[in-house]
Amino acid sequence: MSSSDCTSSSSTHSNEEKEGLLRDLVAQELGPAISVSNGAWATSLYVGLAPESAIKRFLDDSGEYKHGRWARLSKALARKSQMRESLSGMINSIIRYFSPKGTHAARMAVDARVDSFYREPTRSSTILSSFPDIVIKATGPSFSTPKVATLGFSNIAACVGVGLKEAATDESAQVAEMATYAKHIFIQQPNRNFVRSIAVTGRKVRLFHFDRSGAQYSPPFDIHDDPHTFIRLILGLSSMDERTLGFDDTIQWTIGPDGQKVAGTLRTVGPDNTVVMYDLVMDRGPFTRTSLCGRGTTCWVVRKADGEELIVKDYWVAEDQPSEVVLLDEAKGLPGVCQMVSYEDNRAQTKDFMGEPIALKDNTLKNRTKIRIIMKAYGPSIKKFSSVTQVLSALRDAIAAHKALLDRNIIHRDISPNNILFGLDEGERGVLIDLDLALKSLGPLSEIPVDFRTGTRTFQSLMVLRSYNLNPVFVPEYDYLDDIEAFFWVFAYIVFTYAPNGDHLPFKDHRKLPQWLWNDGSPCLIFARKFTFLDSPSAALDAQDAMHPGWKATCCDLFLEFREFVHEISYEKQRLVYKGWKENRRPAPDRFAPLLAKVDEHYASLLGMFDAALKKAAEAGVDETWSVPLPAPMASSPSPAQSSTSEYVESEYTSADTSATSLHPTATSAEGSVTLLPGKPETPAEQPVTFPRSSKRRYDEAELDDSPVESKRRCPPSRRALRGILGSVYDYCCGWFE
Repeated sequence: MSSSDCTSSSSTHSNEEKEGLLRDLVAQELGPAISVSNGAWATSLYVGLAPESAIKRFLDDSGEYKHGRWARLSKALARKSQMRESLSGMINSIIRYFSPKGTHAARMAVDARVDSFYREPTRSSTILSSFPDIVIKATGPSFSTPKVATLGFSNIAACVGVGLKEAATDESAQVAEMATYAKHIFIQQPNRNFVRSIAVTGRKVRLFHFDRSGAQYSPPFDIHDDPHTFIRLILGLSSMDERTLGFDDTIQWTIGPDGQKVAGTLRTVGPDNTVVMYDLVMDRGPFTRTSLCGRGTTCWVVRKADGEELIVKDYWVAEDQPSEVVLLDEAKGLPGVCQMVSYEDNRAQTKDFMGEPIALKDNTLKNRTKIRIIMKAYGPSIKKFSSVTQVLSALRDAIAAHKALLDRNIIHRDISPNNILFGLDEGERGVLIDLDLALKSLGPLSEIPVDFRTGTRTFQSLMVLRSYNLNPVFVPEYDYLDDIEAFFWVFAYIVFTYAPNGDHLPFKDHRKLPQWLWNDGSPCLIFARKFTFLDSPSAALDAQDAMHPGWKATCCDLFLEFREFVHEISYEKQRLVYKGWKENRRPAPDRFAPLLAKVDEHYASLLGMFDAALKKAAEAGVDETWSVPLPAPMASSPSPAQSSTSEYVESEYTSADTSATSLHPTATSAEGSVTLLPGKPETPAEQPVTFPRSSKRRYDEAELDDSPVESKRRCPPSRRALRGILGSVYDYCCGWFE
């Protein structure tokens, strides 16, 4: 008995647990964005790859198909290992017969359970240690051999699931399993537009398709009764044409003798609308996301012929969302805001990849359009600082840039360290990037409600977090103050996570814990922790104790002033959120007007705080001069355990696209389980009835990832001191990072 058969014969209970966990994880990844195609979809695909006459000759002459059934798939097959062996032989027979001369070795079906399949490690919370049954091993410009093995997700064209009895097969389990493989393929093959695979269980075959809109699978068809469709699917899944396989072939690599990618090019449209070819900077990129659905952002560092480096950002925008191109065009010339060089719109649409669904709820599968934006490259993320002055200068100029955007009626909506880069010139020391979540506004106020699913969890404002279970009637529109508060959490994150020279504080140091409390847990828990941090009388003293001594000389006053600034504004928002309910049974549309009218005053006050801190740093001689941090690779050279294709993969704990124009993106943790979020209490007479609200899953419109477990605990905001919170979760946090 093979090792895989031994594994398969383990307890039914453990298999059921694994399937249940797979379903839960994929439910978070896909939500309801799963559809069943009509029966004609599978038969309509790949019809041009082989004429009927050629398929008939193969069935008549190959010896693989006899008396109306595939000869190798006899009824006597009793083990999955036998099924895998027989099916692999059939697939290879089809590939050899139909492949052009001299290309047979480029595609080959391999039993992945026998051939030491290597699964690249990932920190994704929604990828289990699962291995495919059969894979189509592939070579070519978009495939590379894993550094420590000969077979892995980086050099396969498709997966084939295998089961013995179709009657026992659960469709949801099949979708979950195939989604896991697709997720790995997207990570290791970053120029994929879609991934397709098949599952063969007994006599039945299903086709599975995954793209950034969601998943689709076909009704099952009989492999013996319809061999023509099966052969076409195999030819499509093993095609030598990379576009047929689902690749974006404007990105091409040169493969070295060891199977590794040694050079690459990216073809796009230049500023004068002519086709240009850029060289990929191989030691800095690509930056990819682990999310299966959503924007699927991939950033490529490219180099022009004159040596200038640019950032190329590919992402999929939903049909009901504006393109970032429009906002970048309106932001032209603004200091401290990333500048667009050129762009390509409508490069592909997910609706063209799928078939017509027969079972689909309204608005569960949104068409997405692929956009490519070429932008100027800047310095690294603000997290790559090496001095106090660098941090203060970059934050100060990024806040000024935020005001400049607001003056053009644009609100950023995703302030995070990875979206604040070091500028290359004096006067533009911090640069805001990544406007694909930005909104057009009506002055200081947008027309879009706050949403806990939008942005980066660690840096979300209290009002954004509260939207989780606030009655929709009372959910306010997103405004510039939500971003201002996010700047504070960025600042707090830096001073509690790093030493003033840019070194990470030790994970087990208690000073590192507060900012992790702002991303670990549900929106409810994080709201409570942030509220406590801002509102507790002793939190200011606790924060000073938690701060590295090197920050205190120049930043302590700034931190306390900024904290009080945010506390006053957020507290006032919590107080006003129900304004008008008592009189009119609905919130007043202008309830935040007294706050928003002070927009100029707010920015002037905040910039004044940073200017005073910078002056103090200069007088203290903390830093002699301001300079951009020295360039560093986007990611360190992959260790033997790392992928050989995707040189940088953002952690699944990061909640939103990051570093769209950074040469050195780094991951930020942002994970949370869903719980109920309490409202900020007012007086009993003013507290309205809160209607029940169903649990929300986070789809990837903002690519805000959730933990696999959705708890249902009620957690009222605690007024205990920060020190008390730290004590209760210290051991947990230490274990999390070990």
